[in-house]
Amino acid sequence: MQNVPRISGSPDQHRTATRKKILVAVRDVMASDGVDKLTMAEVAGRAGLHRSVVYNYFPDVRALLIAHARYETERFMDELTGALGSAATATEQIVAYVHQQLADFAAYPQPAGPELATLLGPDGYREMHAHVQPLGMLLTDIIRAGVEAGEFAPSDPAATANLVHACLGAERFPLGQGHRDLEETTERVTTFVLRSLGAETNGGRSDV
Repeated sequence: MQNVPRISGSPDQHRTATRKKILVAVRDVMASDGVDKLTMAEVAGRAGLHRSVVYNYFPDVRALLIAHARYETERFMDELTGALGSAATATEQIVAYVHQQLADFAAYPQPAGPELATLLGPDGYREMHAHVQPLGMLLTDIIRAGVEAGEFAPSDPAATANLVHACLGAERFPLGQGHRDLEETTERVTTFVLRSLGAETNGGRSDV
């Protein structure tokens, strides 16, 4: 029988560490076997825990998926903040954002939106989507700063951020499945996004 491994520290630290093990196991199962193979038993086995332990933290697969979305968003935001720290301009921030997002798609394969929508239902999908809204707000702020600084062509920052995310999202599945080369994809998408924003590329400014 699998048991909770001994984790030193306070009860809160123990609980946090166990919760993280479960959510990392969710990511591993989806990456290797697909979201259709995601079960409480499979997650427990991958985490090295008894299934009852997983149920102590999450009542069902739906709750696991929503918590996983929040966990992955927080992880990515931390990594993205570090990448943006060395960017001096909005253009450099956009480049860093695109590079970080595409690299994350390749490193951490995620199920397609329709698959998640089927599993979660409309309410669950909206709840999960709410956890990734900080990314949209961050990208909107970068675009707004670029427009105000004259680096980007005038546009509605929020609407433009949605378009950029749609462009990036189209690469999620191909990169996650290894169907596209990360370096080539990053160069192609970065050039496209910069041109769409009216930013300067290697060929000069592209006003759209």
